[in-house]
Order: sequence, then structure tokens, then C-alpha cells
Amino acid sequence: MPRSDEHNFVTETFIDVARDLSRSELYGYGEADRGTFDFACCLTANHARQVIGQTLTHHAAGIDKDLASLLLESTTDVPVYLYSYDARNEGRIQEFLHRARRSLPDRVGLLRLFRYPAFDADIDSERTAVARAIRNQVLDDLVMNILFGRLQAADVSLFLQGTSISGLLLAALEHIALNGFFNFPELGRSLGANPTTLRPRVQTLLTAGLLVQMPGNSMFSATPRAGIFLRICSLLARDRGASTELAYILDRLDLGNHRTHPSIIPAESELLRVPYSADGKRLRLLNEIRNARERFGADLTSFGFQLADPHAEPGRWIGR
Repeated sequence: MPRSDEHNFVTETFIDVARDLSRSELYGYGEADRGTFDFACCLTANHARQVIGQTLTHHAAGIDKDLASLLLESTTDVPVYLYSYDARNEGRIQEFLHRARRSLPDRVGLLRLFRYPAFDADIDSERTAVARAIRNQVLDDLVMNILFGRLQAADVSLFLQGTSISGLLLAALEHIALNGFFNFPELGRSLGANPTTLRPRVQTLLTAGLLVQMPGNSMFSATPRAGIFLRICSLLARDRGASTELAYILDRLDLGNHRTHPSIIPAESELLRVPYSADGKRLRLLNEIRNARERFGADLTSFGFQLADPHAEPGRWIGR
């Protein structure tokens, strides 16, 4: 059956957004064999994610077949369904998924539903609205949630609230991500810090979701969220503005517009008087990056992280 202009536009927009956001330098994009699906790609950050998807525009009768094919493709990490949002489509999709949860609960939990408004592909303003809706969902769910380990602005704020000894928290996070955690005396020797000083700071990293504690002991591992956060710090440390794509991500993390407002880091005494706004939080993070390097020897360019396995518990790596 020939595909409509609306079908082609939605499918191509998804692929374009997934590819274009990879220019943030935080993940890689690769083409993949789509087989019988409408689109497929491979997205790689800390771990590679195989993405397949189907697009629904006008023919609601195809919903059951689309969803069945996505859920039964068990070798793929992330099945995506793009569909025009109306009451009929939504009702039919939710009814199918309700039945599917009985036999395929894990696959239903992994399925990403991306909605867009009904539109006419011949009308520029409607194409723009649809493209915006798809971009926001790809950024907030597929990128920030799945690829980036559920990183969000609250995690960055929690991190910044624990930086009373500037640079120590970030240096500790990088050391644990690169070398693992053995005990507080070893971590203290590596950073030239008192183990007693490090204990509450490691707890801050745990609270922010940047570390995970191993069950039944006092061992810690860096999370995939931490790997992305350290990459963001590395990109921010470069003496130039962010790309358009990185700027989208910084905006989601409430770190201001680093693209149009290059940052001059004020002295720490002046930084205390900077408002705790998005730009103020970015300046505080830049100050943390500077001091992690200068005072505690952090590198922030090596990415051979020892990260906790997101697949240790099936289905737990996706969604908050």
C-alpha cells in the first residue's frame, strides 16, 4: 500500500531528530536494517540501543498488526510506535496493550508511544507543530530517559547542592566511574581528601542517582546517568559555546543557554551572589569542573567508565 505524505513526514522526522540530536556529542547514531518496520536505528551512549518503529497515520485497522510486530521482536531493545492521537486510536492501542500485558509484560513496559496531532502535510504550520511534538518526545524520553539513564534537572540540582568543597564531588564521581569503589580510605588517598569528608559527598552522589549501592554491602558503582553527566561536564569544560543540539539538552537540565551566552566563571566569592537560576547553575557547575581539575586532578576526558549494568534487572533501565 502506498504511504501517504503524512506517514513519510512523521517517519522521516523521527529519524532526522534522533540523528540530529547525536550532534550533541553525547551519543552516537547509526543506521540499521529496518526489515519489515517503518524505521530502525542504533543509538549508542553508555550502551547501544537498537530501535525499531512503526508509524500510524490514517488507517486505524492496522494498529493490532503494528503493535504485535513491535512486541514480538524480542531481540530489539526499544520498540517505538508513532501514531496520530485521537480517541479512536488511543482506545484501540490501550485495549491491545492491556491484553498484551498478560503474556508480554516486559515488552509492553519497553514500548515507547509517541503521539502527534492529526495534520495535513501540505500545510507548513501543521508540519512544524508535528515536528516539534516529535522532537520533544524523542528528546525527553528516548534520549534523556532511555539513553541517558533517566538524567533530569533535579539530579543536577542535587549534585550542585553538595559541592561545598568545590571540585571534590565531581572528582570523586569521576574516580569511582573510572576505577570503581573499594573503600573510603582508598578514595581519600586518590583524591588527597579525608575519608570522613568524602562519606556525606558519596551519599549526595547516591541521592542524585549518579551512584548505586551494591545490595548487602558498602560498595558503590557509577550509574549510566553518571557516565552521561561526566560527558556533559567534559563538553562544558571546552572553551566554546555549545552546539544547537547540546543546547537543547542543557535546557532540559535547567543549565541555561550555553550556546548564546559563553560562560566567564566568576570568582568563588562572587559566585555566592549569583542567583540560583539556570545560568547561575551552569556557572556553579563550570566552577565545579574547574576546581575538580585544578585542585583534585580530575581529567574529564577519559570515558572508560565502569558503570553498573542497566540490564541487571530486566525492564528496570527504562522509565522513572
